[in-house]
Amino acid sequence: MQTLLELFVAAFISSVFGSMVGLGGGFILVPILRLFFGLAPAQAAGTALALVVANSGSGATTYLLQKRVHIKLGLLIALGGLPGSIIGAILVHHISAQAFDWIFGVFLVAVAVDMIVNAEKRVGARIEDRDVHELKGMSYRLAVVAGFAVGLVGSLFGIGGGVIIVPTLLYLSELPAHAISATSHFGIVLTSPVGLTVHAFQHDIRLQDVLPLVAGGLLGGPLGARLSLRLKSRQLLVYVACALVLAALSLALRHIIHWH
Repeated sequence: MQTLLELFVAAFISSVFGSMVGLGGGFILVPILRLFFGLAPAQAAGTALALVVANSGSGATTYLLQKRVHIKLGLLIALGGLPGSIIGAILVHHISAQAFDWIFGVFLVAVAVDMIVNAEKRVGARIEDRDVHELKGMSYRLAVVAGFAVGLVGSLFGIGGGVIIVPTLLYLSELPAHAISATSHFGIVLTSPVGLTVHAFQHDIRLQDVLPLVAGGLLGGPLGARLSLRLKSRQLLVYVACALVLAALSLALRHIIHWH
């Protein structure tokens, strides 16, 4: 019972923060599952996707009601994400635990550094109060290619792919940060169930952990989406970067302690 409660709390916190910044919560939960619950990479990725699906589903619903989702762009991202999700779920079985943690950690830090360095240039001139669909997205071809990377990374690491969608839209579209978070959730909820299904067929999911994770995701998703309305674009970027670095450090610490 204590473990179930701990999983619920971890999922709730992850999903609140994930919805606020459009990353789906998996980027926080996967390090927790690896560091504190001892799950293998494939198990952590597959199990975390249960939270991602619940979190992104509830968050995307809230964002759709708020009319903050660029629907066409989200559909194009999902189109490329479907095959990527399948490949990512299969690929995780061919990576060692140590390589999984270090690759994931380096990837998260790189994304965080890029966001901080380019925050002013990418966000400073953005218009927050225009209709989302009046703003320029990106080329259809690029959106599909980005979607493939989203699906691949999302299923490989169990994070849903928000760490790809968010910076891509920040750098290559005119969408404000709030619309990016919303569109990210929409794209994630269309692609992550595919990765979850493939992981399920490979027996990567700890079924006893799914219920508390889904409950935490369903409750935390809408709350995070509403809290994001109170934050400005620069604040969202800072929170994204800090969360990514913390997640990376937690994974690195696991191996540094082991070496000593």
